[in-house]
Amino acid sequence: MKNITIALLLAVSLLGAVTVTDSQGASTSWSHAELSAVPQEEFTTLRDKDGEAQLDTWQGFRFDLWLKSKLDKPFKVIRFESADRYRVSLSKAEFDTLACWLAFAHNGEPLPEEGLRIIFPQLRDMKWVRDLDRVALEDFDPLKMPARFEFLDQRLQRETLLQNPAPFTNAQGYHFADLLPKSSRVEEFRVVLYSRDGMKLSLEYPQHLEGAILEVRDEGFNLKSPRIPGGMWLKDIIYIQINDFALIHRDNLDALIALNRIMDWKLSPEVHFVVKKNNAEGRVRLNDLLADPEQLADVESFILIP
Repeated sequence: MKNITIALLLAVSLLGAVTVTDSQGASTSWSHAELSAVPQEEFTTLRDKDGEAQLDTWQGFRFDLWLKSKLDKPFKVIRFESADRYRVSLSKAEFDTLACWLAFAHNGEPLPEEGLRIIFPQLRDMKWVRDLDRVALEDFDPLKMPARFEFLDQRLQRETLLQNPAPFTNAQGYHFADLLPKSSRVEEFRVVLYSRDGMKLSLEYPQHLEGAILEVRDEGFNLKSPRIPGGMWLKDIIYIQINDFALIHRDNLDALIALNRIMDWKLSPEVHFVVKKNNAEGRVRLNDLLADPEQLADVESFILIP
């Protein structure tokens, strides 16, 4: 990939030490004892577990504030990773609006030194990271607005629905690789997936998505990949962006409003669709389409004009 990346890596060793390394190789380390000496506070989280509210009490310190006090380096994306490759990425804009805690104890029980946790109380626990291994501060831009959109449900009708695609059993779905742009000459792709309930997942192909499928369920499409932990398998996907190409579910065009904010596309309130239909092009305002989605019947693809 061509992006110029300046990465700062915080690697947590088996003994809980944290090492900060910049792209020139300069490093600073904090032992578990030094980290645990940072003044800590008690905080609580409320989660929905199997339909029941679960209240947890934690002990730790505000990691976002601590990080800002230790590092004065520009970044645009922050990525947290566990020892088993569980990854959570946030834009700087997202990170700056959230409280992020490094937890040392859970419900009165100390966590093991190698088991420190990153917790975002405002986000679902899918965005929390157990057994923190490293944090990368990256200076590349998030994916820009796609140059072309197609409809996810329509595109999948052209692909082969597979029964029990290896290595998965009791599943039916489509190979993720079949969604990659056929004309592209690149071999690596940056991918963003977005779910109906507002969860965003940033991955790379083939590093995280080789052998992955889009599983078909009654409630929608779920990601399954043998190359990432199951906890990262996003459910009910309505938007997939692959480099500058995107697939969006026809029934979820309103998600473009949230994606505009999350991806920093800077679309104006007067954004227009340029739609391709029957080998002809037409222009329609987003608000008009949301009011009358039937205008998209038989539309093959579209672009957005800010």
